[in-house]
Amino acid sequence: MALDQAAFGANPEYEPRAARGKFRFLTYPFRFFFRMVKRLLAGMVRTLAFHPLASLLVVILVAAIGFLGYEDYGKGLLRIERPGGGSVKTATLPPSPATEDFIKGQTTFNAQLMWGSFSDDLKKQLTQRGTSQQSLQQQLDQRKRTGSKVDQVQYVGGVQNPDGTKLFMYSLIIEAPNQQGQSGMAENHYVLTVDQSDKIIKVG
Repeated sequence: MALDQAAFGANPEYEPRAARGKFRFLTYPFRFFFRMVKRLLAGMVRTLAFHPLASLLVVILVAAIGFLGYEDYGKGLLRIERPGGGSVKTATLPPSPATEDFIKGQTTFNAQLMWGSFSDDLKKQLTQRGTSQQSLQQQLDQRKRTGSKVDQVQYVGGVQNPDGTKLFMYSLIIEAPNQQGQSGMAENHYVLTVDQSDKIIKVG
């Protein structure tokens, strides 16, 4: 036996190489994708192993950003109940100046702002029921003396009706003392209907 054969073994017998398929190039994107995923996972494992605290902070930060982004997106949508059941989300309108005056009048105990936000028809209806700007101011003054105040205002959203009127919804957190003299919280909801001239025609 020759030395080269004794040292390295006999010459191997090569089998003919199998012919590659004509469409083998179609697998390249998938192979590249799985290779990148493997490298990404390996990098994440190494990062978690050597920098656990930094990795935890990054995860918390990403989760917080995602949650706040979802909340901001959700605030731009208003869920409206359909008469036949179910609901639909629609883009909300910006607050109306009239409704903003009405709410501001509540928070600042200013009946003039509230009264000025009403339409002439609503003023007439209230007057017929014995409510005027002066009596409304008296009610606000009474609330102020008892320690009742608006602690928080949240604009829920607004939608336009087919007849051209608009609905605006607000949620108010009212702080008021209870019978024991302790401060308590209550939540009031307003649905304000505004006409085409931006005056409140109905308070619900």
